[in-house]
Amino acid sequence: MIDMHTGRVVAIELVQRATDSLRRCGLSLAEIITDRHLQIQKWIRENLPGTVHSFDVWHIGKAVKKKLLALSKEKDCNIVCKWMKSITNHLYWSAASSQGEEGSMIAAKWTSVVNHVQDIHTGHGDLYQQCTHGPLEPREWLKKGSKAAAKMEDILLNKRLCKDIKKLSTGFQTSTLESFHSVINHFAPKMTAYSFHGQMCRQYLAALHFNENVQRGKKISKNGKFNLKIVFPKYKDDFSVKFVNDEMTFGYVKELLDMCIEICGEKNKLSTPAPPPLTSGKRKPTKVEVTRLPVRVANSISIISVVKI
Repeated sequence: MIDMHTGRVVAIELVQRATDSLRRCGLSLAEIITDRHLQIQKWIRENLPGTVHSFDVWHIGKAVKKKLLALSKEKDCNIVCKWMKSITNHLYWSAASSQGEEGSMIAAKWTSVVNHVQDIHTGHGDLYQQCTHGPLEPREWLKKGSKAAAKMEDILLNKRLCKDIKKLSTGFQTSTLESFHSVINHFAPKMTAYSFHGQMCRQYLAALHFNENVQRGKKISKNGKFNLKIVFPKYKDDFSVKFVNDEMTFGYVKELLDMCIEICGEKNKLSTPAPPPLTSGKRKPTKVEVTRLPVRVANSISIISVVKI
């Protein structure tokens, strides 16, 4: 579980007890943001009645985009492909522009897209009556009553989808949690099986690393501008431009080592310089003195040789 105000991991459990862990610390959960998993919805509804359960926009957008892509491959529906990105952007806008408003306003804005793609920009409904954009450049609109428009409307106005859109998170999303999952994959690759404690320790390390570096600053060039980089995400065909972050730090490693030494009871011994050996105060004999000294070993006379230690 991640506190979205700070971006830091606050609880890790290998079983579903993270909420209990937070409550034992005296923390209450005002809002939980997840995907639309039915089992999660049921559990939160029954066990956290005072907590607002919101849905992440990305997961719903992904599901909508998948259905629109399948529709675009049908006969006479290839125009749908040209509108997929705009419809996904509209979903994000419907949520982001509705902070502090009821979920019904999010749904009203969302359903207006059915008229918009047909070049209809007024008369959407009581809550959201007309589009707020300015003049638009000429583009290929869907024809009213066409096969593509009718099937697209069935997808976008699906009863369950519209019900879930009312519960979209208008602020924070689960993208930070997805970033943390990628860090876990670095410390505990999915292709390797670990014991319970092995997996737990690796997740703790991932959380320490993530929390230390989640709020890194942005690199600034010599001319005072932010450094940028071009990336090609696997989930999209186009490129993206991102800021270049400062280098990662690993201060948590030294803290872990210090704690390990302290737990083992060796911290004071290792932090104090080792004393000289007990024989350091005695006179060291010369080589001549040593070689002349007879030593009786097993009824025989031997000569001691000097060995430098």
